[in-house]
Amino acid sequence: MKDSATQHSRRLLLTAGIVGGVTALAGAGAASAAPAERAGGRGPGKPGEEGRNRATVLRAFARQNAGGDIYEILHDDVQWTIVNGRTYTSKAEFLAEGSAPILDRLASILKMTIRDMWTEGDTVIIRFEGDATATDGVDYHNEYCWIWQMRGGKVVRCRAFLDMIAVRELIERVELP
Repeated sequence: MKDSATQHSRRLLLTAGIVGGVTALAGAGAASAAPAERAGGRGPGKPGEEGRNRATVLRAFARQNAGGDIYEILHDDVQWTIVNGRTYTSKAEFLAEGSAPILDRLASILKMTIRDMWTEGDTVIIRFEGDATATDGVDYHNEYCWIWQMRGGKVVRCRAFLDMIAVRELIERVELP
């Protein structure tokens, strides 16, 4: 088991990365929105577009938590960048090389619990926690922040912040069959 100082340090690093990315990509206005604005997905921009994007994202997360596939929301030509990782230039590439190394090591669905969501124009920022049980029976937990650019109900660009230490530990610990 990890000691609390290590866990706290990892959370601080993750939070610093998320805050830096949110501020840079969404602007200080979205990053510092009042709680009511964050929760309601309202703020400056196009209210109709923001509401549609928010509803689309909530449906995708609900689908994932019901045993479906959150990645159905991705455009075929999505550009998915894992901060401090790499950039994938298609849905197929990301699914095969970005998400599969994690998901293939899980015995249960990755339950995604949204903690915060911000919308502004075509941008949706989702901060959430992911929890599952790995195939070796050990719990997997990670904290994520995805910054999605939407077009026509699909994600065309993502900047993903996550705890890469937790990912590395999972990949090193759990061998694929």
